Amino acid sequence: MSENNTVKSSGVLRIPGRKAVHGELVAGETSAAFYPRGKKEPAVEWQYVRMERMDNQRRGGTSSQLTVVLKDETTYVFELSRGLKLYSQMDKHWTTKPVVKMTRGDELRRLAELRGEQIEKPKKHLITRRHPNRSIGGDILIYLVLAIFGLAMVFPLIFLIGSSLKPLDELFRFPPPVWPNNPTTDNFSDLFVTMGQSWVPFSRYLVNTVFITVVGTFGHLVIAGMAAFVLAKYEFPGNRLFFTVVTTCLMFSGYVTGIPNYLIMSKLGMVDTYWALILPAFAAPIGLFLMKQFMEGLPTALIEAATIDGASRFRVFWSIVMPNVKPAWLTMIIFSVQSLWNTSAATVIYSEAKKTLVYALQQIQAGGVARTGEVAAANVIIVAVPILIFIFSQSRILETMASSGIKD
Repeated sequence: MSENNTVKSSGVLRIPGRKAVHGELVAGETSAAFYPRGKKEPAVEWQYVRMERMDNQRRGGTSSQLTVVLKDETTYVFELSRGLKLYSQMDKHWTTKPVVKMTRGDELRRLAELRGEQIEKPKKHLITRRHPNRSIGGDILIYLVLAIFGLAMVFPLIFLIGSSLKPLDELFRFPPPVWPNNPTTDNFSDLFVTMGQSWVPFSRYLVNTVFITVVGTFGHLVIAGMAAFVLAKYEFPGNRLFFTVVTTCLMFSGYVTGIPNYLIMSKLGMVDTYWALILPAFAAPIGLFLMKQFMEGLPTALIEAATIDGASRFRVFWSIVMPNVKPAWLTMIIFSVQSLWNTSAATVIYSEAKKTLVYALQQIQAGGVARTGEVAAANVIIVAVPILIFIFSQSRILETMASSGIKD
Protein backbone atom coordinates (compact mmCIF):
# COMPACT_ATOMS: atom_id res chain seq x y z
CA MET A 1 0.00 0.00 0.00
CA SER A 2 1.32 3.46 -0.93
CA GLU A 3 2.32 5.77 1.93
CA ASN A 4 0.74 8.73 0.14
CA ASN A 5 -2.49 10.06 1.60
CA THR A 6 -2.86 7.33 4.22
CA VAL A 7 -4.30 7.50 7.72
CA LYS A 8 -3.07 5.18 10.47
CA SER A 9 -4.38 4.22 13.88
CA SER A 10 -3.32 1.70 16.47
CA GLY A 11 -6.00 -0.61 17.83
CA VAL A 12 -7.39 -4.12 18.06
CA LEU A 13 -8.85 -6.32 15.31
CA ARG A 14 -11.68 -8.65 16.27
CA ILE A 15 -12.93 -11.33 13.87
CA PRO A 16 -15.84 -13.54 15.01
CA GLY A 17 -14.51 -16.92 16.07
CA ARG A 18 -10.89 -15.78 16.35
CA LYS A 19 -8.65 -14.22 18.98
CA ALA A 20 -8.22 -10.45 19.08
CA VAL A 21 -5.11 -9.11 17.32
CA HIS A 22 -3.29 -5.92 18.39
CA GLY A 23 -1.72 -3.81 15.67
CA GLU A 24 -2.29 -0.88 13.33
CA LEU A 25 -4.96 -0.15 10.71
CA VAL A 26 -3.78 1.75 7.64
CA ALA A 27 -6.34 3.26 5.25
CA GLY A 28 -5.30 4.56 1.83
CA GLU A 29 -7.21 5.91 -1.14
CA THR A 30 -8.35 2.56 -2.57
CA SER A 31 -7.80 -0.03 0.14
CA ALA A 32 -7.12 -0.63 3.82
CA ALA A 33 -5.04 -3.19 5.71
CA PHE A 34 -4.45 -4.19 9.33
CA TYR A 35 -0.88 -5.02 10.33
CA PRO A 36 -0.31 -7.08 13.51
CA ARG A 37 2.15 -5.61 15.99
CA GLY A 38 5.74 -6.33 14.92
CA LYS A 39 4.82 -7.78 11.52
CA LYS A 40 5.13 -6.36 8.01
CA GLU A 41 2.51 -8.59 6.38
CA PRO A 42 -1.12 -7.56 6.88
CA ALA A 43 -3.48 -9.86 8.78
CA VAL A 44 -6.43 -8.63 6.71
CA GLU A 45 -6.61 -6.41 3.64
CA TRP A 46 -9.48 -5.33 1.42
CA GLN A 47 -10.36 -2.99 -1.42
CA TYR A 48 -13.08 -0.41 -0.82
CA VAL A 49 -15.07 -1.79 -3.76
CA ARG A 50 -15.55 -5.03 -1.76
CA MET A 51 -17.26 -3.21 1.11
CA GLU A 52 -20.97 -3.70 1.73
CA ARG A 53 -21.44 -1.70 4.94
CA MET A 54 -19.40 0.34 7.40
CA ASP A 55 -20.53 1.43 10.86
CA ASN A 56 -18.83 3.69 13.38
CA GLN A 57 -19.61 3.85 17.09
CA ARG A 58 -17.86 6.59 19.03
CA ARG A 59 -16.18 5.59 22.29
CA GLY A 60 -14.93 8.97 23.45
CA GLY A 61 -12.55 11.59 22.05
CA THR A 62 -11.23 10.33 18.70
CA SER A 63 -11.49 6.65 19.63
CA SER A 64 -14.32 4.54 18.24
CA GLN A 65 -15.38 1.07 17.21
CA LEU A 66 -15.31 0.63 13.46
CA THR A 67 -17.19 -2.30 11.87
CA VAL A 68 -16.53 -3.23 8.25
CA VAL A 69 -18.72 -5.78 6.44
CA LEU A 70 -17.60 -7.02 3.04
CA LYS A 71 -19.86 -8.25 0.25
CA ASP A 72 -19.00 -11.88 1.04
CA GLU A 73 -20.36 -11.29 4.60
CA THR A 74 -16.86 -11.24 6.14
CA THR A 75 -16.97 -8.95 9.19
CA TYR A 76 -14.08 -7.04 10.78
CA VAL A 77 -14.47 -5.11 14.04
CA PHE A 78 -11.77 -2.60 15.00
CA GLU A 79 -11.28 -0.78 18.32
CA LEU A 80 -9.19 2.22 17.19
CA SER A 81 -7.67 5.17 19.01
CA ARG A 82 -8.20 7.35 15.89
CA GLY A 83 -11.32 5.62 14.68
CA LEU A 84 -13.08 8.81 13.60
CA LYS A 85 -10.27 9.77 11.20
CA LEU A 86 -10.06 6.26 9.79
CA TYR A 87 -13.82 6.24 9.23
CA SER A 88 -13.69 9.64 7.46
CA GLN A 89 -10.78 8.48 5.29
CA MET A 90 -12.49 5.32 4.07
CA ASP A 91 -15.89 7.00 3.73
CA LYS A 92 -14.35 9.76 1.59
CA HIS A 93 -12.67 7.34 -0.85
CA TRP A 94 -15.39 4.66 -0.81
CA THR A 95 -16.94 5.68 -4.12
CA THR A 96 -19.09 2.55 -4.49
CA LYS A 97 -20.92 2.91 -1.18
CA PRO A 98 -24.69 2.37 -1.38
CA VAL A 99 -26.84 5.49 -1.55
CA VAL A 100 -28.73 6.10 1.69
CA LYS A 101 -32.02 7.91 1.22
CA MET A 102 -32.46 10.83 3.61
CA THR A 103 -35.71 12.40 4.64
CA ARG A 104 -36.17 16.14 4.97
CA GLY A 105 -35.90 15.78 8.74
CA ASP A 106 -32.58 13.92 8.44
CA GLU A 107 -31.16 16.61 6.19
CA LEU A 108 -32.30 19.43 8.52
CA ARG A 109 -30.75 17.58 11.47
CA ARG A 110 -27.45 17.17 9.57
CA LEU A 111 -27.33 20.89 8.69
CA ALA A 112 -28.12 21.82 12.30
CA GLU A 113 -25.26 19.67 13.52
CA LEU A 114 -22.88 21.34 11.06
CA ARG A 115 -23.94 24.77 12.42
CA GLY A 116 -23.20 23.54 15.95
CA GLU A 117 -26.77 23.85 17.13
CA GLN A 118 -27.92 21.70 20.01
CA ILE A 119 -30.47 19.17 18.87
CA GLU A 120 -33.19 18.13 21.23
CA LYS A 121 -33.37 14.36 21.41
CA PRO A 122 -36.84 12.85 21.02
CA LYS A 123 -38.38 11.54 24.18
CA LYS A 124 -38.30 7.79 24.60
CA HIS A 125 -41.67 6.29 25.29
CA LEU A 126 -42.05 3.64 27.95
CA ILE A 127 -43.79 1.34 25.46
CA THR A 128 -42.72 1.26 21.83
CA ARG A 129 -44.77 -0.45 19.17
CA ARG A 130 -43.05 -2.64 16.63
CA HIS A 131 -45.96 -2.52 14.19
CA PRO A 132 -47.36 1.04 14.12
CA ASN A 133 -49.71 0.06 11.27
CA ARG A 134 -51.57 -2.32 13.60
CA SER A 135 -54.33 -1.04 15.84
CA ILE A 136 -54.05 -0.96 19.61
CA GLY A 137 -56.94 -3.41 19.79
CA GLY A 138 -54.97 -5.82 17.62
CA ASP A 139 -51.97 -5.52 19.94
CA ILE A 140 -54.13 -6.20 22.99
CA LEU A 141 -55.71 -9.24 21.34
CA ILE A 142 -52.35 -10.72 20.35
CA TYR A 143 -50.84 -10.24 23.82
CA LEU A 144 -53.98 -11.67 25.41
CA VAL A 145 -53.80 -14.82 23.26
CA LEU A 146 -50.08 -15.18 23.98
CA ALA A 147 -50.70 -14.78 27.71
CA ILE A 148 -53.40 -17.49 27.67
CA PHE A 149 -51.18 -19.94 25.81
CA GLY A 150 -48.23 -19.07 28.04
CA LEU A 151 -50.24 -19.79 31.19
CA ALA A 152 -51.50 -23.05 29.70
CA MET A 153 -47.93 -24.15 29.00
CA VAL A 154 -46.47 -23.15 32.37
CA PHE A 155 -49.38 -24.51 34.42
CA PRO A 156 -48.17 -28.17 34.49
CA LEU A 157 -44.77 -27.05 35.76
CA ILE A 158 -46.31 -24.86 38.48
CA PHE A 159 -48.62 -27.70 39.51
CA LEU A 160 -45.68 -30.14 39.64
CA ILE A 161 -43.62 -27.84 41.86
CA GLY A 162 -46.67 -27.15 44.05
CA SER A 163 -47.34 -30.89 44.45
CA SER A 164 -43.75 -31.47 45.59
CA LEU A 165 -44.26 -28.89 48.37
CA LYS A 166 -47.63 -30.20 49.59
CA PRO A 167 -48.00 -32.13 52.84
CA LEU A 168 -49.54 -35.59 52.51
CA ASP A 169 -53.08 -34.49 53.50
CA GLU A 170 -53.20 -31.86 50.71
CA LEU A 171 -51.96 -34.31 48.07
CA PHE A 172 -55.23 -36.29 48.30
CA ARG A 173 -57.59 -33.32 48.59
CA PHE A 174 -60.26 -32.94 45.90
CA PRO A 175 -60.33 -30.72 43.97
CA PRO A 176 -56.53 -30.62 44.21
CA PRO A 177 -55.12 -27.16 45.02
CA VAL A 178 -52.60 -25.77 42.54
CA TRP A 179 -50.37 -24.39 45.29
CA PRO A 180 -50.13 -25.76 48.85
CA ASN A 181 -51.66 -23.86 51.73
CA ASN A 182 -48.83 -25.00 54.01
CA PRO A 183 -45.70 -25.46 51.86
CA THR A 184 -43.13 -27.90 53.19
CA THR A 185 -39.90 -29.50 52.00
CA ASP A 186 -40.58 -32.76 53.84
CA ASN A 187 -41.13 -34.58 50.54
CA PHE A 188 -37.57 -33.82 49.44
CA SER A 189 -36.05 -34.76 52.80
CA ASP A 190 -38.06 -38.02 52.85
CA LEU A 191 -36.88 -38.74 49.31
CA PHE A 192 -33.23 -38.42 50.27
CA VAL A 193 -33.78 -40.53 53.39
CA THR A 194 -35.36 -43.28 51.28
CA MET A 195 -32.56 -43.10 48.72
CA GLY A 196 -30.01 -43.26 51.54
CA GLN A 197 -31.46 -46.54 52.78
CA SER A 198 -30.63 -48.28 49.49
CA TRP A 199 -27.55 -50.50 49.50
CA VAL A 200 -26.31 -48.45 46.54
CA PRO A 201 -25.68 -44.81 47.64
CA PHE A 202 -27.75 -42.06 46.06
CA SER A 203 -24.52 -40.39 44.90
CA ARG A 204 -23.70 -43.48 42.84
CA TYR A 205 -26.89 -43.15 40.78
CA LEU A 206 -26.16 -39.46 40.30
CA VAL A 207 -22.55 -40.08 39.18
CA ASN A 208 -23.71 -42.74 36.72
CA THR A 209 -26.23 -40.37 35.16
CA VAL A 210 -23.83 -37.43 34.98
CA PHE A 211 -21.09 -39.58 33.41
CA ILE A 212 -23.41 -41.05 30.78
CA THR A 213 -24.91 -37.63 29.99
CA VAL A 214 -21.61 -35.74 29.72
CA VAL A 215 -19.69 -38.36 27.71
CA GLY A 216 -22.65 -39.15 25.45
CA THR A 217 -23.36 -35.47 24.77
CA PHE A 218 -19.71 -34.59 24.07
CA GLY A 219 -19.26 -37.54 21.72
CA HIS A 220 -22.51 -36.71 19.94
CA LEU A 221 -21.37 -33.10 19.54
CA VAL A 222 -17.99 -33.97 18.03
CA ILE A 223 -19.13 -36.80 15.74
CA ALA A 224 -22.29 -35.04 14.52
CA GLY A 225 -20.33 -31.81 14.01
CA MET A 226 -17.60 -33.45 11.92
CA ALA A 227 -20.12 -35.39 9.83
CA ALA A 228 -22.25 -32.28 9.29
CA PHE A 229 -19.18 -30.26 8.26
CA VAL A 230 -18.30 -32.79 5.55
CA LEU A 231 -21.89 -33.06 4.30
CA ALA A 232 -22.43 -29.30 4.22
CA LYS A 233 -19.14 -28.09 2.72
CA TYR A 234 -17.77 -30.97 0.63
CA GLU A 235 -19.11 -32.89 -2.35
CA PHE A 236 -18.52 -36.65 -2.62
CA PRO A 237 -20.38 -39.64 -4.12
CA GLY A 238 -23.39 -40.54 -2.00
CA ASN A 239 -23.51 -37.19 -0.20
CA ARG A 240 -27.21 -36.58 -0.70
CA LEU A 241 -28.13 -40.25 -0.26
CA PHE A 242 -26.41 -40.34 3.12
CA PHE A 243 -28.22 -37.22 4.31
CA THR A 244 -31.52 -38.63 3.05
CA VAL A 245 -30.94 -41.72 5.19
CA VAL A 246 -30.23 -39.49 8.20
CA THR A 247 -33.43 -37.46 7.74
CA THR A 248 -35.39 -40.70 7.29
CA CYS A 249 -34.06 -41.93 10.65
CA LEU A 250 -35.69 -38.92 12.31
CA MET A 251 -39.08 -40.61 11.77
CA PHE A 252 -38.24 -43.51 14.09
CA SER A 253 -38.57 -43.19 17.86
CA GLY A 254 -36.34 -44.86 20.41
CA TYR A 255 -38.91 -47.61 20.96
CA VAL A 256 -38.56 -48.73 17.32
CA THR A 257 -34.75 -48.88 17.49
CA GLY A 258 -34.63 -50.44 20.95
CA ILE A 259 -34.41 -54.07 19.79
CA PRO A 260 -31.77 -53.43 17.05
CA ASN A 261 -29.69 -51.42 19.55
CA TYR A 262 -29.89 -54.25 22.08
CA LEU A 263 -28.83 -56.87 19.53
CA ILE A 264 -25.88 -54.77 18.36
CA MET A 265 -24.72 -54.02 21.92
CA SER A 266 -25.10 -57.71 22.80
CA LYS A 267 -22.91 -58.78 19.86
CA LEU A 268 -20.30 -56.20 20.89
CA GLY A 269 -20.38 -57.40 24.50
CA MET A 270 -21.41 -54.00 25.83
CA VAL A 271 -24.67 -54.95 27.55
CA ASP A 272 -24.61 -53.99 31.24
CA THR A 273 -21.98 -51.29 30.60
CA TYR A 274 -22.18 -47.53 30.25
CA TRP A 275 -21.34 -47.83 26.53
CA ALA A 276 -24.69 -49.48 25.85
CA LEU A 277 -26.17 -45.99 26.32
CA ILE A 278 -23.27 -43.80 25.24
CA LEU A 279 -22.52 -45.30 21.81
CA PRO A 280 -26.13 -45.11 20.49
CA ALA A 281 -26.21 -41.48 21.67
CA PHE A 282 -23.24 -40.70 19.38
CA ALA A 283 -25.32 -41.67 16.34
CA ALA A 284 -28.52 -39.74 17.16
CA PRO A 285 -29.70 -38.23 13.81
CA ILE A 286 -31.19 -35.02 15.24
CA GLY A 287 -27.76 -33.53 15.97
CA LEU A 288 -26.39 -34.22 12.50
CA PHE A 289 -29.51 -32.78 10.89
CA LEU A 290 -29.42 -29.51 12.87
CA MET A 291 -25.68 -29.00 12.47
CA LYS A 292 -25.69 -29.70 8.74
CA GLN A 293 -28.58 -27.35 8.04
CA PHE A 294 -26.96 -24.58 10.10
CA MET A 295 -23.49 -25.04 8.57
CA GLU A 296 -24.87 -24.59 5.06
CA GLY A 297 -25.43 -20.93 5.90
CA LEU A 298 -21.78 -20.45 6.89
CA PRO A 299 -19.83 -18.53 4.19
CA THR A 300 -17.56 -20.87 2.24
CA ALA A 301 -15.13 -17.99 1.76
CA LEU A 302 -14.36 -18.10 5.48
CA ILE A 303 -13.28 -21.75 5.21
CA GLU A 304 -11.29 -21.13 2.03
CA ALA A 305 -9.45 -18.21 3.64
CA ALA A 306 -8.44 -20.38 6.60
CA THR A 307 -7.28 -23.15 4.25
CA ILE A 308 -5.16 -20.68 2.27
CA ASP A 309 -3.59 -19.54 5.54
CA GLY A 310 -2.40 -23.10 6.08
CA ALA A 311 -4.97 -24.41 8.55
CA SER A 312 -5.67 -28.14 8.45
CA ARG A 313 -9.20 -29.42 7.94
CA PHE A 314 -9.59 -30.32 11.59
CA ARG A 315 -8.24 -26.89 12.60
CA VAL A 316 -10.77 -25.25 10.26
CA PHE A 317 -13.53 -27.37 11.75
CA TRP A 318 -12.61 -26.82 15.41
CA SER A 319 -11.40 -23.18 15.35
CA ILE A 320 -13.46 -21.64 12.54
CA VAL A 321 -16.62 -23.62 11.94
CA MET A 322 -17.63 -24.70 15.45
CA PRO A 323 -17.44 -21.21 17.05
CA ASN A 324 -19.61 -19.84 14.23
CA VAL A 325 -22.32 -22.49 14.63
CA LYS A 326 -22.61 -22.14 18.40
CA PRO A 327 -26.43 -21.82 18.36
CA ALA A 328 -26.70 -25.16 16.54
CA TRP A 329 -24.56 -27.17 18.92
CA LEU A 330 -26.13 -25.54 21.96
CA THR A 331 -29.50 -26.74 20.67
CA MET A 332 -28.06 -30.19 20.04
CA ILE A 333 -26.72 -30.29 23.61
CA ILE A 334 -30.22 -29.55 24.91
CA PHE A 335 -31.73 -32.49 23.04
CA SER A 336 -28.90 -34.85 23.94
CA VAL A 337 -28.91 -33.96 27.65
CA GLN A 338 -32.68 -34.30 27.80
CA SER A 339 -32.54 -37.75 26.19
CA LEU A 340 -29.66 -39.15 28.27
CA TRP A 341 -30.70 -37.58 31.57
CA ASN A 342 -34.21 -39.03 31.37
CA THR A 343 -33.25 -42.55 30.30
CA SER A 344 -33.85 -45.37 32.76
CA ALA A 345 -31.62 -47.85 30.86
CA ALA A 346 -33.53 -50.76 32.36
CA THR A 347 -33.26 -52.83 29.18
CA VAL A 348 -29.45 -52.69 28.77
CA ILE A 349 -28.06 -52.18 32.31
CA TYR A 350 -28.75 -54.77 34.96
CA SER A 351 -26.16 -54.11 37.69
CA GLU A 352 -27.62 -51.94 40.44
CA ALA A 353 -24.34 -50.05 40.83
CA LYS A 354 -24.48 -48.94 37.16
CA LYS A 355 -28.11 -47.83 37.01
CA THR A 356 -29.18 -44.24 36.48
CA LEU A 357 -30.87 -41.72 38.72
CA VAL A 358 -34.17 -41.91 36.83
CA TYR A 359 -34.34 -45.67 37.36
CA ALA A 360 -33.77 -45.25 41.10
CA LEU A 361 -36.46 -42.59 41.33
CA GLN A 362 -38.88 -44.77 39.39
CA GLN A 363 -38.40 -47.52 41.98
CA ILE A 364 -39.49 -45.05 44.63
CA GLN A 365 -42.53 -44.15 42.54
CA ALA A 366 -43.52 -47.81 42.63
CA GLY A 367 -43.64 -47.73 46.42
CA GLY A 368 -47.38 -47.05 46.64
CA VAL A 369 -49.66 -44.29 47.91
CA ALA A 370 -47.51 -43.54 50.97
CA ARG A 371 -44.74 -42.26 48.72
CA THR A 372 -46.89 -39.92 46.64
CA GLY A 373 -45.10 -36.86 48.02
CA GLU A 374 -41.69 -38.40 47.33
CA VAL A 375 -42.83 -39.19 43.78
CA ALA A 376 -43.71 -35.52 43.22
CA ALA A 377 -40.32 -34.44 44.58
CA ALA A 378 -38.60 -37.01 42.36
CA ASN A 379 -40.41 -35.68 39.28
CA VAL A 380 -39.17 -32.16 40.03
CA ILE A 381 -35.57 -33.40 40.25
CA ILE A 382 -35.91 -35.34 36.99
CA VAL A 383 -37.24 -32.40 34.94
CA ALA A 384 -35.16 -29.68 36.62
CA VAL A 385 -31.91 -30.13 34.68
CA PRO A 386 -33.37 -30.15 31.11
CA ILE A 387 -35.66 -27.21 31.91
CA LEU A 388 -32.85 -25.09 33.39
CA ILE A 389 -30.58 -25.76 30.42
CA PHE A 390 -33.41 -24.84 28.04
CA ILE A 391 -34.17 -21.59 29.90
CA PHE A 392 -30.56 -20.42 29.67
CA SER A 393 -30.24 -21.39 25.98
CA GLN A 394 -33.71 -20.69 24.59
CA SER A 395 -32.64 -17.78 22.37
CA ARG A 396 -30.01 -19.96 20.68
CA ILE A 397 -32.53 -22.74 20.14
CA LEU A 398 -34.98 -20.40 18.42
CA GLU A 399 -32.17 -19.04 16.24
CA THR A 400 -31.20 -22.56 15.18
CA MET A 401 -34.77 -23.57 14.41
CA ALA A 402 -35.19 -20.48 12.23
CA SER A 403 -31.89 -20.95 10.40
CA SER A 404 -32.23 -24.71 9.83
CA GLY A 405 -35.23 -24.23 7.55
CA ILE A 406 -34.23 -21.07 5.66
CA LYS A 407 -31.82 -21.03 2.74
CA ASP A 408 -30.42 -18.01 0.90
